[in-house]
Amino acid sequence: MKKNKLLTFFSILLILVGILILSLPWISSKVIEKRTIENAEQVESISAEKLQDNLKSEAEFDFDSILEISPSQTFSSSNTVDEDLILGKLLIPSIDLNLTLYNGVTNEILHAGVGTMRPGLQMGEGNFPIAGHYSRNKDALFGNLTAVELGDSVYLTDNDQVYEYQVYDTKVVKPTELEWIADQVAEEHGESVISLMNCYYVDGKYTDNRFFVFGELVDSYPAEK
Repeated sequence: MKKNKLLTFFSILLILVGILILSLPWISSKVIEKRTIENAEQVESISAEKLQDNLKSEAEFDFDSILEISPSQTFSSSNTVDEDLILGKLLIPSIDLNLTLYNGVTNEILHAGVGTMRPGLQMGEGNFPIAGHYSRNKDALFGNLTAVELGDSVYLTDNDQVYEYQVYDTKVVKPTELEWIADQVAEEHGESVISLMNCYYVDGKYTDNRFFVFGELVDSYPAEK
């Protein structure tokens, strides 16, 4: 009888462990979703002067260290990023996206929001390239970036000004095509642009390519409006 009870106990335990393992990616994505919402709310309390000063702060652009989202990465990364790296917010109403924008690209940043891809950027000028993580949870990070359509509005704000862009193109490119984050994109387009990038997945599988959304600057106005 004792042996049967022990076998039953271990069978139930194995089932529970299996369920937990299968649930980890979903739990991870929900942790990230909650984290990014809290971080975006934090931006509201930071002054425009502080955010503008942060653009001048030293930042890391460590592309080689970026890893795919995984439960281990999610749970080991910090819930918050250094406030001195916060630049403002990125919003895309058509896909209900509202993320904190950080200065630089690191694993920590891409688990908390999105990051700039070059130093010395100015909102509303040249090409403003932003990187974000693909997430299987469409409500987290850049998980739903491929759903953005031509003509959609994209907003960038530093709590002083709002820069409104309109999507004019999307592209799937090779990871070696770094020219898409350069100011030359804006020069050739004839208008300041924003470039949003994440890793490109098809049916949940990584393709080793990058997906870009390009928007042209159509307006700018005080944030209080």
